[in-house]
This record gives sequence, structure tokens and C-alpha cells, in this order.
Amino acid sequence: MSNDSGTAVLDPPKSTTTTQTESHDLSIEPAEWSDAPAVVDIVSSSATWYEDIVEPEDLAEHYVDMDWARKNFQRREFFVGRLEDEIAGTISLQEVGEDHLYLGYVYLHTDHVGNGFGRDLLDFARRELERRGRKSMVLIAHPEAIWAKKAYLKYGFEIVAEERDDVLAWHDGWLEPYYEEGFQLYEYRL
Repeated sequence: MSNDSGTAVLDPPKSTTTTQTESHDLSIEPAEWSDAPAVVDIVSSSATWYEDIVEPEDLAEHYVDMDWARKNFQRREFFVGRLEDEIAGTISLQEVGEDHLYLGYVYLHTDHVGNGFGRDLLDFARRELERRGRKSMVLIAHPEAIWAKKAYLKYGFEIVAEERDDVLAWHDGWLEPYYEEGFQLYEYRL
């Protein structure tokens, strides 16, 4: 994923979503800037899973820090999934054009993988897709990230672009700032 320079902000833009969603014991709500260290910890917790499959220059999108958080909280809507007082997962959304939502980060802390909370995050995104009147949600994932690929396909996503040029052509190149080498484009349509 290429990194673009941006002005860091102390507080991210406020989410347009005000509802809180509960499923299982996971409560999903808009992230506050005070949640950023937990989001960093969640994304970083599985970084070693990507070491052997992503290009070295893309590992910075997995081994993240507070500088990453400042940049990304500014350009994405982050949500956190809480289990009582603990943040167990995160998901980010971005509206693309009039029809799409981009899911940039769908992550659980490795301590919470396998409990159905990933599905809770995707269900939340689907409800947001419907609430916002969008037709599809998209994400990119590496084909060798079998855990992610299996979950997305089981949920109902389809692989719509496998080659770099095809992924980058989606929506007139919108994904270029987010693309990681070798990643494929998945789409879930209502």
C-alpha cells in the first residue's frame, strides 16, 4: 500500500453513524481518538501473519503505529467492537462514489479470533451499506491470507479482480492509495 503524506489531526472527523449495534457480546460503535491506541494494537496483533506473504514495503500497513492512526483516522471512519470494557476488533468504512463502501480494515485482536466477532463486524458493515443506500461493499485481501479469504467468501463476497491492473482500475483508480502488491478485490452486493 502506498503511503500518502497528510496533515495529522489531533481529533478525527466525527462519524455520521450514531447508533450502537450489539451482536453476541460485541458492541460496535464509532471510534473516538482515545480508541486509537487500541486500534493500533489490534491491527498490529496479526502483523506477523503477513510477514511471509506481503511485500516488505507493505508491512508498514500491518505493523502500524500512532502516526498511521493519525493519518487513517483522518481519512476513514473507524468503528470499534467492544466486549464490556475491552476493544476486541475494529472496522473502517469509506464511502466511494454513490454506490460503494470500502472496508479498509476488518481486524480482530488475535486474542479474539474464532469467536464469530469477525462476522459481527461484517454484519455491521452490511447494515451500514443498507442504511446509507449503497449497493456494494468492497475490500482487498491477499490470496495467501487464507483465514481472511475463507471468511470473506463464506460471508458472500466474490473476487471481482485478481490482477493488479484490474484491481487498480476499479472506480477509476480509487484504490491506488490503498493497494498492496498481490492483493485481490472482493465485492459484496446487496
